[in-house]
Amino acid sequence: MPAEKSRPDKHDAITRAASETFLAEGFDRASLDQIAQRACVSKQTIYSHFADKQALFLAICSELTEKLTIPLRQPASETGDLRAILMRLGEDAMAMMLHPASLDLHRLIVGASARFPELGQAAYDAGAGRMITDLSALLAQRSRSGDGLSRPLSRGEADRLAEQFIGMLRGFHQVRGLLGVAPVPPAEVHSYVGACVDLLLRAG
Repeated sequence: MPAEKSRPDKHDAITRAASETFLAEGFDRASLDQIAQRACVSKQTIYSHFADKQALFLAICSELTEKLTIPLRQPASETGDLRAILMRLGEDAMAMMLHPASLDLHRLIVGASARFPELGQAAYDAGAGRMITDLSALLAQRSRSGDGLSRPLSRGEADRLAEQFIGMLRGFHQVRGLLGVAPVPPAEVHSYVGACVDLLLRAG
């Protein structure tokens, strides 16, 4: 019989229950007893997988961030029309940022980042930080070949344009989502992303 710690079904049940509990209760109010009950395991089983509540919290936040940012992971050397690549990136990024699970995770991480600064850093690195780094590399590469951009960009210029583009996408859309205000209609997302892409290309 495999050791309890090595059973992926138990690990998955625990992380799924922890995600639901932390998102519903927040870090401070959530307890391992609640998580164990929701996962239908003993508290000792949780300890066989995670050292404590903090370790479990950090693990599920990392897993959620990784899962939500999967659509954004494309190599900087991706081939094709630059405008089309930026449109796909922009629409995928907005869909990720406005996804209910992403908004819940954002609230959870902001609420816990004072206690766990490494969590805020990890979330930034996996999300916005990764997008900015990859996009900056893409813009610098394409600017040298004259593909879609009018002149070669320095690394600093490419970084700035990438940050500005991600900032435009985020705009007040994420703020409205976090506050429960009606989001921009899906039919308008494409034209909004297109306007952001056009501004980036003109600036480059």
